[in-house]
Amino acid sequence: MKKIRVIINPISGSGRQKKAEYSIRKHLNAQFFESEILYSEYAGHLSVLAQEAANKNYDAVVVVGGDGSVNEATQALTGTKTALGIIPIGSGNGLARFLKIPMNSTKAVHRINLFERKQIDTADINAHKFVNLAGVGFDAHVAKQFELSHQRGFRNYAKISLREFFKYREQDYTISLDGKLINTKAFMIVFANSNQFGNNFVIAPQAKIDDAMLDVCIIKKPKLYQIPIVLLKIMRKKVHTSHLVIIHKASEISIDLHKTTIVNKDGEALEQDKQLRIKVNPLSLSVII
Repeated sequence: MKKIRVIINPISGSGRQKKAEYSIRKHLNAQFFESEILYSEYAGHLSVLAQEAANKNYDAVVVVGGDGSVNEATQALTGTKTALGIIPIGSGNGLARFLKIPMNSTKAVHRINLFERKQIDTADINAHKFVNLAGVGFDAHVAKQFELSHQRGFRNYAKISLREFFKYREQDYTISLDGKLINTKAFMIVFANSNQFGNNFVIAPQAKIDDAMLDVCIIKKPKLYQIPIVLLKIMRKKVHTSHLVIIHKASEISIDLHKTTIVNKDGEALEQDKQLRIKVNPLSLSVII
């Protein structure tokens, strides 16, 4: 019998937590799993609960939440034998969508019941881990504004993105990609482990999550008339064909910034110093797919 800990983030999902809990209690295979359901109680608590489960050699921690909740569990489970399961109820659910985990909670529970696992890469950005993507520039700026708004959901994220687009300017960056130096201006730079931010907003169509590489997407600011074209390419998973997007692959990246900056780490906004160090941890996390 497999031992699993289910951790529910009470502020994810705009009220979908109880429906997800109901699906878990009704559909999780009790003959295969010895399970417990806990709610996280404060920022960082989910990581503490996941670490406790890993220390006790649980077979899996199943996170009910969004990309931020998945990231908290990643901090604890990377490098352990405890697998990460996801029941996605967040705003974007980028990693879950990349892994083709159902957005319907009952279907996601049935996927947990199959208990098929895959080893995937994670990455460090300075002292912090991420599993989906990280970035600097416009996306990090929007992540911070979204965090400050205290409202969840894709509609609010889209509203903030549109409002801030007209204010935000390209920045100067010096980037080292496995030792190769690039000086560039960019609207944003995305370090993609999976292919998307969430909501099938695919920024790195050729990204692989188990190749020990990140797709480094250097994105120029589109002019107003170019926005529909870029969005169409994103929705068709062809943004890499745009002249506004240059994508490199690298396993070790450093960026020298001209000032302290905000970094987007799996949707969470972090203030970081003027130097960023990003490194891939190959096949360091087991996930239930």
